[in-house]
Formats: sequence, C-alpha cells, structure tokens
Amino acid sequence: MIERADHWTPPDSLGYSSLRAIRLTTKGKALIVLAVAVAIGAAVLGIFLGRKVQREAAERTLLHDQGIAADAVVTRVWRGGEKDSEHLVTYRFEYGGRTYSRSVGTPVGIWRTLAPGGALRVRFVPSRPAINHPVAWPSTELPPWFPYLLAAMVAVPAFLLPIPVRREARLLTEGRPAPGWVTGFKKADKAIRVQYEFRLLNGALAKGKVNRSKPPVVGAPLCVLYDPENPRRNALYPVSLVRLENVPEKNNSRR
Repeated sequence: MIERADHWTPPDSLGYSSLRAIRLTTKGKALIVLAVAVAIGAAVLGIFLGRKVQREAAERTLLHDQGIAADAVVTRVWRGGEKDSEHLVTYRFEYGGRTYSRSVGTPVGIWRTLAPGGALRVRFVPSRPAINHPVAWPSTELPPWFPYLLAAMVAVPAFLLPIPVRREARLLTEGRPAPGWVTGFKKADKAIRVQYEFRLLNGALAKGKVNRSKPPVVGAPLCVLYDPENPRRNALYPVSLVRLENVPEKNNSRR
C-alpha cells in the first residue's frame, strides 16, 4: 500500500488547503438540535423543581406558624411507586363545612400501625386547609440544592453531544489529507472495529481505528484526515457530521 500511496492525490474537492469552508450535515444538525433541546430541558427542569422547593418551604413555614391540629380519618393504606416501594396513606378531614383529602408517604413503622377507618392526627393551615400533614412524622421535601444538582446532571449530555461535531469540524477545516489503507478489523459488540494505517507528510506511518457496520476489504484504500500537530487525531474522509461547503451532502456521505 505504501507504493500505491507514493502517487496518491487527495479528492479534488478536498485538496491540501486548510481553512476549508464547511457546513453541518443533516446528522450533524440533528446532534446540535438534540444538544440544545437537552440544555433547554435541563433549564426547565431546574426552574420547575426550584419553584417546587420554594413552594414547599413556604407551605412548611405556614404550617409551622399558623397550623392547627385536627382529627382525620384514614381512608386507604397502600403501596405505590416502582415495585410498590413507597408506603402511603390517604386520609380526610373536615373543616369549614368542606372535606379535604390527601395522600402522603409514611415511615414504614407507622404505616404498619395504620388501617382504614382509623384516626390520624393532622395539622393544617386554617386559611389554606389544603396545606396539611400528619403530626406523627415530618414532611419530606426536596433539599434546596437538589434542583440545581439534577439540572446539572441532565445538562451533561448537552456538553458532550457537540464534541464529535467539533472534532470533525476541526479536522475537515484544518486537517491534512493522507493516503491510508485498511489493515484489519475486529467484531466489537454490534459494530465492526476497522483498523487502518496512513502515511504522514514526512513519510512516517500512523494508525487509526473506526467503527463500521460492515466488515471492509483488508487493503482497501482510504482517505484520512489528520491533525498535523497530533496525528492521533484523525478520521476517515468523508466524515459524517460536517461536509465541505461546495460538496452536496449526498456526495459527502460514506458509501
């Protein structure tokens, strides 16, 4: 393959020039849109949970400062959540001629002592009776830091998804084309790990690997783009997430 590479020239559309004009492919655009959607979703989730935490804190303060006690009646003792992991109780009480009902999580020890029709002491806010909770155990609210932590965790993919786009964009914009050839392949999970070599401008050989859905022909010629400052950063041309400005996408896709 080295002999064949002596007379190799890059594709006409690629050339040896750097700072090539590029644009996103449909797949690249979809990846960026997904990253933006994830970032927006994380922000919305953080705002929603943040307001929920603030509301619960305000209700907890009202219940502590203005709450009065009343006797409620247990209407249901049950389990919910994934694999019935939550221990719940539903109760009702009357105030001002109206009946109020609520279901809350219950400590296992107390939950086992409850039964439908039994009495349960609760505390409620007279001006807003819907704000109520059993006296026997404290309410469980989200900690103030939880919305921010969860939003940050959900947002992580928004930062990771564009990385392949930036990598391919840099290689296609500034990368140096080089002749390459398939040296072998291995089956890895559901993909084929293709191994290849390519010749640098100084004549040295470098190696690379990429996943493909079908096994290639060993020895098949390739066009490789590599970073002159770090040849280990390389990719087969054409890449999938970006394309040259003057090349139609259908001609820039892998065959």
